[in-house]
Amino acid sequence: MWYFAAPALIIVVFMVYCLIPNIWLRNYSKTVLRCGDNDGLYVALTFDDGPNPEYTPRILSILKKYGVKATFFVVGKNALLYSDIIMNIQTEGHTIGTHSYSHIHAWFMFPFAFLKDLAKSCSTLRKLTGKQSLWYRPPWGTFNILIPFAAKKLGLTLAYWSVSAHDWESDVSAERIVNSVLGKAKPGAIIVLHDNGDNHSSVEKTVRALPNIIKSLKSKGYQFLTLDESGGEYIA
Repeated sequence: MWYFAAPALIIVVFMVYCLIPNIWLRNYSKTVLRCGDNDGLYVALTFDDGPNPEYTPRILSILKKYGVKATFFVVGKNALLYSDIIMNIQTEGHTIGTHSYSHIHAWFMFPFAFLKDLAKSCSTLRKLTGKQSLWYRPPWGTFNILIPFAAKKLGLTLAYWSVSAHDWESDVSAERIVNSVLGKAKPGAIIVLHDNGDNHSSVEKTVRALPNIIKSLKSKGYQFLTLDESGGEYIA
């Protein structure tokens, strides 16, 4: 009967290690920041997967032009390659969080490999910036059972988001990115966009969409804060 037991065991392990923790942490856990305090007119812009030598500097220029601070969740191996961009992000007053070292899906890593990857990402950023990372967003915003324990040990706060424009999709347009963000943004919103990715045409559209997102939200009275500044509440 082993040929029945083995698939059942795999399903149980998947549920316990991946699926159940992911649902809980994405939607219910008070240890994950999904949205800031909704009493004030502010939003937090966040960017994942960078830095990228073509797109991140352009995004930094746009943010500087409009006087906006953001939070960059950077991939450790990219940070090492483009350490000058990391220093520019820091010098210009933005917050830097970790987005893993190798950008491997949390479900596809054995526990020891996952722990080693996260620790390496933190040590890499500490060497580059001279500061301890305070924020961690897992690749694809996907959690496993180890993430809250590893984050606590490394002094990290877990961050998710409340607004996604799906700007990584291959068929996305700049107009759709703008409309998606504006249609979902509410006080305290954490907006996730990307300054790097496998599909560079999508990142280009994010860059083109960004000025309109900023101008439109500012016209509605919103301020832009980093996650460090937001004073966000842990909400269910």
